[in-house]
Amino acid sequence: MSIRELQEKFGWKDESWQVGLMQAADAASTSKSRGGNGQVSAAELEAYLSAPEDGQYLTSTALQQKRSALDAKLAEAGGAAVDVDAFDSGWQATVAKRADLLGGNGDGQLSADELDAFIQASKAGKHAETRWVPDQQMAALQSRVAEAAGEVDPLRPTGDAGSEALSLVKEYSRLSLDQGANVPTFVSYMLSASDIRETPATVSRLESTFVRDPELGRDGVTDSDYTRTGFDRGHMKPAEDSPTQEAMNESHQMTNIAPQHGNHNQQVWRTLEQGVSGLVNAQGGKAYIVTGNLYLDDQGQPLPPEARETTGAGARRLAVPTHNFKTVLHELPNGNLTMYAYLVPNSKDGPSKKDDILPLLDAHRVPVDRIEELLGQDLYANLPQRVQDRLEKGTPNEGVFQRNSLYFAASLFRFAPGN
Repeated sequence: MSIRELQEKFGWKDESWQVGLMQAADAASTSKSRGGNGQVSAAELEAYLSAPEDGQYLTSTALQQKRSALDAKLAEAGGAAVDVDAFDSGWQATVAKRADLLGGNGDGQLSADELDAFIQASKAGKHAETRWVPDQQMAALQSRVAEAAGEVDPLRPTGDAGSEALSLVKEYSRLSLDQGANVPTFVSYMLSASDIRETPATVSRLESTFVRDPELGRDGVTDSDYTRTGFDRGHMKPAEDSPTQEAMNESHQMTNIAPQHGNHNQQVWRTLEQGVSGLVNAQGGKAYIVTGNLYLDDQGQPLPPEARETTGAGARRLAVPTHNFKTVLHELPNGNLTMYAYLVPNSKDGPSKKDDILPLLDAHRVPVDRIEELLGQDLYANLPQRVQDRLEKGTPNEGVFQRNSLYFAASLFRFAPGN
């Protein structure tokens, strides 16, 4: 799809980072038939960002991988500054020179302190020449491009979402809002170990407040709709999975929120969220996470809309999910994949102690196929069918809350892209 068409579709201005990134990826394309033709694909964006030789745009993964080479060169000098011309060509040389000029004193020598100052300033948006794009933000951008081009991606389930569904793509996630329930059916996003490690210490949920989604205007749920209802404002995409303050603020939009019982939200659900984040951070790679809400009867079958419990401080009614679900597709650094899912009751009387929470969660592991059956959608349609068949139909035999309560990947399958 042409960059101009994408720009018009999503309202990106000529000077926006999105347009600049797409133009850089187009110019850097190694395909003779595509390079510099004014068009861009999600694959071209990924290829460009995996080897950002021009140093204009850096994802967290690129920072983690590329910076290690700079750090190693500086370590060889034993704490002394290194001549900027001594670094390898390409990204290393570009960043070394920029760090000396913009983060240091411009003397042609690069120190560890100058490199760190430059990268931190770039992450804070203080250097127009180099922009940090967190992996999570990049995944959302790629999802937009893929959808516009008619491609599938791991953030966008396929299938009939129902007449009440409103699809919204944010800067760091995407979601499907059940407008009849005033609650998201699901929120999907990507969480990478690199984002976790690159998140600035200044990112804080204390700086964010719950707000109406600006895309919905007066029709959107407000914070006050939950006042004195007895329900927590439960995040679907966890606030703690925010690599920037902008992402943190986005996670507090009410389209990312569902009514949860207090103990469930603060104890059971939080334990699950921390477990997923702990696994990704400990094992590396990136996880594509889909979290959402279901309304089930005692037999585990979907309730009709009129049978759902509702709450709300005013005239607006909010459907109360009987269950929250979370599915995770975790791609490890070596390319292996693991997949798991949970379907957890939104219970008022959930346990508070860790020794009770872990068995509860373990008892509510389900095949991803079960979640797809209830939603009527294919959550990871980007995977070849044979890979889906192997990953989605079972649950790992070994509990994932093992080894000091960190998640432990239990079933890995080699997946070669394109097969």
